[in-house]
Amino acid sequence: MGSVELVTILISDLVGSTGLESLVGPARADELRHEHFAAVREAIDKADGREIKNTGDGFMVAFPSASSAVECAVLMQQLLHQRNGSAEQQLHVRIGIGTGEATVEDGDYFGMPPTEAARLCDRAESDGILISALTRMMATRRAGVAFEPVGALDLKGIPEPLETFAVSWEPLKMDVVRMPLPGALRSVPPISYVGRVEERALVAASLQEVSAGSRRVTFISGESGIGKTRLASHSALEAHAAGFTVLWGAAHDELSAPYAPWVEALNHYVEHAPESVLREHVGRHGGELTRLLPALRQVIPDIPSPRESDPETERYLLFGAVLGLLEAATRASRMAIVLDDLQWADRQTLLLLKHVAEQTQALPLLVVGAFRESDLDQSHPLTSVLADMRQVEGVERMALAGLAADDVVELMSAAAGHEMDELGTRLAAEILEETGGNPFFVGEILHHLTESGALERGTDGRWRLTRSITELGLPASVRDVVRRRIERLGDDLSDILIVAAVIGRTFDTELLARLVKLDEDELIDALDKALEAAVVVESPDRVGRFNFAHALINHTLYEGLSATRRARMHQRVAEALEDLCGDDPGERISELAYHWSLATASMDPAKAIGYATQAGERALKELAPDEALRWFNHALELLGAGAGDSAERCALLVGSRSARRFSRRPGSRTGPATTCDSSAPCSPTRAAGTRPRARLTTGVSTPWRRRSPRCPVRPRTARGCVRSSPASSRSLGTSRACGR
Repeated sequence: MGSVELVTILISDLVGSTGLESLVGPARADELRHEHFAAVREAIDKADGREIKNTGDGFMVAFPSASSAVECAVLMQQLLHQRNGSAEQQLHVRIGIGTGEATVEDGDYFGMPPTEAARLCDRAESDGILISALTRMMATRRAGVAFEPVGALDLKGIPEPLETFAVSWEPLKMDVVRMPLPGALRSVPPISYVGRVEERALVAASLQEVSAGSRRVTFISGESGIGKTRLASHSALEAHAAGFTVLWGAAHDELSAPYAPWVEALNHYVEHAPESVLREHVGRHGGELTRLLPALRQVIPDIPSPRESDPETERYLLFGAVLGLLEAATRASRMAIVLDDLQWADRQTLLLLKHVAEQTQALPLLVVGAFRESDLDQSHPLTSVLADMRQVEGVERMALAGLAADDVVELMSAAAGHEMDELGTRLAAEILEETGGNPFFVGEILHHLTESGALERGTDGRWRLTRSITELGLPASVRDVVRRRIERLGDDLSDILIVAAVIGRTFDTELLARLVKLDEDELIDALDKALEAAVVVESPDRVGRFNFAHALINHTLYEGLSATRRARMHQRVAEALEDLCGDDPGERISELAYHWSLATASMDPAKAIGYATQAGERALKELAPDEALRWFNHALELLGAGAGDSAERCALLVGSRSARRFSRRPGSRTGPATTCDSSAPCSPTRAAGTRPRARLTTGVSTPWRRRSPRCPVRPRTARGCVRSSPASSRSLGTSRACGR
């Protein structure tokens, strides 16, 4: 004999189930039934219902309270409505609910409540919910639900007409299914985003297009530190603020696990997704996704094992399962997936990305892929994937360059908490020159200046620069980034670039080839790899001339040399310049003076003094008195107090005073030696005899480094190649064009 309980019974029925097989075929009909089961069972679990039986087309569920039964019925309809939003085949149910005393035998219920529920279910319309008057009386009011009287219905098996109410419900709002941000995005600092106006506008446009139902894929490329991850993060945060479900995954240099970015991204979805969506997916694709996401078994313990087959078939099934999950997910919410550091991604990750891009055009999905351009070569799998995707609709690529001057000023203003004054603007210009506007390098150098005390706050709260930026070495964080970038090029090319760094930020192949013992064709082949890695760029004004992409690159290479090695290499460069250019350097004299000055640790300073003197005289002739003054003062420093010919010293003092007289800067100083204490005549002609004649070279500029106490002057980069007539170190002859 069974017991009697006060219970509320819910019975549901899948509308049109009998004709489903003829409409879509047996296999697809079975998949649709399982999708229906997933939605219904999720609602049952959330409402604490107890599934009594599954009739194949519907369910019988018992609840201890009428409120829970009504809540479950509404959630069933909402979840199916959500699922139908983007599904090709629609699923609809009707539901009846009855409340009263029922007999319980062997876990089943008998009596009036299940009878009322079954008859009300039969009379309900598609997507409708009918309940008895007793259920209505015992159910508490809940948000989003209204009870509308239907009247007394004559129902089979019930002796008297049953007062009935219809339950009206509202579709789920986006916030109900909104997922939290992935951990990688929750840690993004809430700082203002400087620059990238055009790029952010493109992201905003893509989000609008996705909201309208179109898939978009955006690739963000650039060098290390240029802001790829920052822009990708900004895109993800903007999407989340607009109601998107946001997923994030990244490849890692030290971890080459297959599909790693996809695993990270999709695991976050599985962890937070409605179980109905996951069960719907399993109903269609079985356990294929567990190859990629074993964590799915924790959510659905009864998930079947993936089918075993040959590798190609298994990959086909896996890719199909990923697409199926994205289709199910985007029925509930627009979605944005960010895959970062794709330069380290394995081939399988990239093939899945390509497959998703090609097969999801109709989904409200944004995929953002970020990668370091300098790490790619023709053999990299991402190179071929990018080439294949050029013709895919809705795929775009953004190549990030450095920040503009105004952006660097704005970045500094944001860090300082006040607008930049003239000093700050000049500092911004110097930092821009050294970093190329790379945001990471800009930030690290600012931090380095502050930490070292070179940049400090005054009593008025404003920044003040106490030391020149050139007096400080690079921060370790910047050196590490640059070194890793150079190391990836291999030892042979790294050695070539070190020699180039000693020449300067700008160098030419003719000179460099002599120094590295290669012919120019072999050298150009090597430099092509550096070009592909964006370590160097070709100079736009002269064939055969190259520039380091950032002053920081050649500075890092240069700082890696010992002082002794630097001096010896500067001597080699100076000797190669003399050998390359012949007797008369013309306007290249300052470069010879520069290299010989830095080579004085390994040689007699005579050549350095002679070339510095000639450089000063040429600067005077070219109406550049400030540069002339620096070179004359430098020659005097090299000459030393009391050393050298007194007439020679007098000649330098004459040149220094002439430069000071013509200099526009008030109060210019001449340097350590300010008077001529010799009674000997100051004859330029007499002083000329002991200094070697300088020779021609190609134009260079120097890396950003601490200025040597022996050479405070940097040579200007010349625009042409001029050979002067033979002249002594004290006088310059008439110049003529040099065809070299």
